[in-house]
Amino acid sequence: MYVDGHMLTKPSMDRVSPGPLGVRVCKRDQCFEGYTLFSSAFGYTEYLVDLNGMVVHTWPVTKSQLAEIRPNGNLLVDRYEQGRNGLDELTPDGQCVWHWDGPYHHDFEVLENGNIVSLTSVNEPCRDGFYLPEVAPESLRTDVIVEIDRDGNTVWSFSFADHIDEICALTGLPLPLPHAQEKVDGSIEPVGKADWAHTNTIEVLPDTPLGQKDARFRSGNLLFCFRSLDIIGIVDREKNEVVWAWGLGIIDGPHQPTMLDNGNILLYDNGTYRETSIAREIDPVSGDILWQYEDGANFYSPYRSGVQRLPNGNTLICESDAGRIFEVTQDKEMVWDYYSPFLGQGPQNQGRHVYRATRLTADELKPLFDVRESDFVGVSDENRNRLMDFRDVLNYYEDGFRFSTAG
Repeated sequence: MYVDGHMLTKPSMDRVSPGPLGVRVCKRDQCFEGYTLFSSAFGYTEYLVDLNGMVVHTWPVTKSQLAEIRPNGNLLVDRYEQGRNGLDELTPDGQCVWHWDGPYHHDFEVLENGNIVSLTSVNEPCRDGFYLPEVAPESLRTDVIVEIDRDGNTVWSFSFADHIDEICALTGLPLPLPHAQEKVDGSIEPVGKADWAHTNTIEVLPDTPLGQKDARFRSGNLLFCFRSLDIIGIVDREKNEVVWAWGLGIIDGPHQPTMLDNGNILLYDNGTYRETSIAREIDPVSGDILWQYEDGANFYSPYRSGVQRLPNGNTLICESDAGRIFEVTQDKEMVWDYYSPFLGQGPQNQGRHVYRATRLTADELKPLFDVRESDFVGVSDENRNRLMDFRDVLNYYEDGFRFSTAG
């Protein structure tokens, strides 16, 4: 959090909530129908669960935390393997049919032409003016956006360090960078973070009415998020510059800003220094906060996390460090609340954390379900009606859950 000219943060602190793992709340008639895709942080399995919490499908992955279902039913997933970060495309049964190895981290998006926009990083010598001389690290870790083709070739790149002056001009961020730590006695001392921005999101802007009248927000520009600088911003690919940035002194350790169909931006404001999280919707032109969800000490993830605005107007929130995914209405009513039961995966047992979650419709998953049509041929219900395919079985269990919880 940017406070009195200092960029302050605090150590990670997981929020533990006593109660059952799995689904704690399900007001089905108010939920957005679908299935939730998520992975344990740096874990070994990607999960797809329904609103009952039933595991519908899994994929074996390699220290992954982010995945996207492709139109053909395959899964594009990130990989954090020592010395071999990158992306893998997996068939429904987990076979790798495409991969890319590179200095990947945090986020990617597939473009309409099949290329992929990804975050990467490079180590480089410190740049003049970035740090106070007495705290300057030996090297600088700079985040770089790259576009790669299916052959793994880089066809475009954008280094944030080359555009620090634009970011400072748009936000008021001072140089040298104001990273600092608060000592036990309350005093503040500067620090030199090599990972000076810690970019955690890259999103291709959709076509919106706002983008049609304001070129800063036009379709195809790239929305990014700096966790370590409390800034979200937009890169104009045609101009090759940062054209909009916001958040300094307002948000605190943010993740996953995403532009909505109305041109507003939804984001997860972690509150790493504030010690309470807030999901916010902002007007990017005025900077006004138009909607937000907060719940004090009952809602806090200092790192990771994300948000998704659902087609019915509800918001899906991933409170990562609590291992929690939940859905709230525009009136902030909790209609679905799920705590991941998949513990113990990944380094330092980080598997209880859920990096990000996405709600998908049955139509979006049709290619996956079609592949599995023969999985349960021959199964019968209590009335000896045959359930001919995988989808029949899903519908049977979901209908049974509705019946058993009605009234």
